[in-house]
Amino acid sequence: MRCNERTFALKELARAAELRLKTYLTTPIDDRGRAFYIAPPLGRRLILSDVHGCYQTFSKLLDKISLTPSDQLFIAGDMINRGPHSMLVLVRIWQLLADGYQVLPLRGNHEQLLLEYNREQSQKLSFFAERQYSRHMIEANGDLQSDIDHFIGMLPYYYETDKELIVHAGFDTTQKTPLTMWKDMMWLREFTYDERTFQGKRIFHGHVPQSFAVIEACAKRGARVVCVDNACVRAKFPGYGNLVCMNLDTGEIIKKKNCDLLPLA
Repeated sequence: MRCNERTFALKELARAAELRLKTYLTTPIDDRGRAFYIAPPLGRRLILSDVHGCYQTFSKLLDKISLTPSDQLFIAGDMINRGPHSMLVLVRIWQLLADGYQVLPLRGNHEQLLLEYNREQSQKLSFFAERQYSRHMIEANGDLQSDIDHFIGMLPYYYETDKELIVHAGFDTTQKTPLTMWKDMMWLREFTYDERTFQGKRIFHGHVPQSFAVIEACAKRGARVVCVDNACVRAKFPGYGNLVCMNLDTGEIIKKKNCDLLPLA
């Protein structure tokens, strides 16, 4: 396939993915579409987070999950950067959406940084992408590829279900309106569960890696706050380096040790 044909096919795929995602985002929680309620599926409800460009690991985990169109797969942000194959991760997500799979990605701080640099500080974009091993997503003119910009620009900050809140980083419960503090949802390092705010709903997030033992313990005891980020890109750290997928209803964990050739230790 020639370069221009490949580019056209990719644009068509991105467009199909956006249209499919919009069919799942039909119940906005706020008037600007920054958060959405997601009704239960016929199949499983699964979550993973912080793929960080680890395409081979992501693909092999998807194989282990045996995802079906009846399942829902929440991806709690940071699909890109740090690992070597950010574009391939996005294309795989686009393909799943275009094929009718219920994939529900969120905006993480790494998606947000690309958007901000592309729209407000373009002189920093190439330097940032170079450091994050994502230079392949930048056009020759120094802009972020338009399909990527458009797709991650439509991603919500959190999802709510009948039982959970799903977010990249967390909610700042020291604020009067933590469910409207959009920046905090991508950047918080820690937060406290607040019963009045969350009304018994469990919170699942990524962003701040936890050891696999901690993730497993939280799942087994049904903790109200569960982090599913095991620092996939940190494959050499004991207790870390897995891409983790959790069943929201049963607590079952399926994991895949990082198998990408990583530029980071």
